[in-house]
Parts: sequence; C-alpha cells; structure tokens
Amino acid sequence: MREISNSFYNISGIYQRACDYYANLYRYDWYVVPEIYDDEKLNEEKIIADFISRLTYLDNSHIKKMCGEIALKVILNGCYYGYVVDESKSLSIQELPPNYCRSKYSI
Repeated sequence: MREISNSFYNISGIYQRACDYYANLYRYDWYVVPEIYDDEKLNEEKIIADFISRLTYLDNSHIKKMCGEIALKVILNGCYYGYVVDESKSLSIQELPPNYCRSKYSI
C-alpha cells in the first residue's frame, strides 16, 4: 500500500494536490507561555534574554514546515517514524524508514 500510494502521488496530480492539501490543512501554530514566579530576586533582563533565546530556538526549528512534511508522510505511508535530534540552536527530526520500524502496542 505504501508503494502504491507513493507511486500514485508521483503520477497523479489530483492525488498529489489532495495529499498536500490535507497535510497542510492544519496551521501548526505554536506559542510559548512563560512561567513567572513571585520572587523578588528575579532579574528581569535575564528572564527576557532567556525567553528570547527559547523563541529563537523554536524559530530555527521551522516547526510549521517540519509538521507539514511529517503529516504528508503519514498520509502517504500511513505512519511516521523519526528520531529527535536536539542541536544547540534548533531541533530536527531524523526520518527513519517505515519498512524497518514497527509499533508495538500492548493493552
């Protein structure tokens, strides 16, 4: 089924547009909520600098683009396997081949 879906995605423009549409239907917006504690010893400049560094880290990760690509892989393959790589300036996900991975659930 995966091979058929991927081949049909490359052949049929209608199927390709439908898959791309459904993969990017959700906006994948995100926001950061800071936690501020009631402590008189907090340095406001340090808090703002730390908040800006976290926002920069998330901006460099390109979350919207990454989530759209993952959603497309889920639509085409029926699953997605990846390994989170935490780098110093961003977050990335190393895609793993679905033919060599498995999900095991136990109830």
